[in-house]
Amino acid sequence: MSTITIEEQQRIASWLDEHPVLAVGLGNREQACSIAAINLALSGEMTDDIPECMSPTIGKWIIQVQDTMPAEIRNSAEWRGLLPLAAGTGREHEEQRRAVVLDWMWGTVLPSLQGLADERGFGREWRTMTAERTPESALAAREAAREAEWANAAWAAADAARADAAADAAWAAWAAAAWAAWAAADAAAAAWAGFDPCGLLKRLIETGDTEGTNE
Repeated sequence: MSTITIEEQQRIASWLDEHPVLAVGLGNREQACSIAAINLALSGEMTDDIPECMSPTIGKWIIQVQDTMPAEIRNSAEWRGLLPLAAGTGREHEEQRRAVVLDWMWGTVLPSLQGLADERGFGREWRTMTAERTPESALAAREAAREAEWANAAWAAADAARADAAADAAWAAWAAAAWAAWAAADAAAAAWAGFDPCGLLKRLIETGDTEGTNE
């Protein structure tokens, strides 16, 4: 069940309809970031603090990923349409959401670099990392890839796997995605399209009992 009412969801949706360009960083009252837009609609406060009605894991991931992904995704109708639903995800099911975001990192983000890893001679270690999904295999992949700056994607993966808090795992998983997209260079926009942040946000919203809304 959603932790906000249908009317509150509609207030967020209306604010986003009236302000269709989301900011990188906090922004301002006319062009705010994703979380600030939710807060402005619900309370009138210009802040990117994650509201109490919202999952900390989802909020932490949104704050980071919305600044990094291309503007055409951030300002898309799909992304903006998901934000009112994200606002009411509550504080339960955080470990389940941690599992979802880690699966995205291991299964979608990091394998996107496999071709580059093969070309540079550490494909075996990279493939082992994405199969074993452990901090140890991630650090081994980073050591093998140490001369490639985007080896920090593996370091971020190790941090995500070791994180005690689901929100911290979400932050580290975003960092892995940011490094992976950076490695794609001119194809960064295509990399983010493959990472499908809207699809992941939808999965995170659907994790746990969030089907209904409070009346």
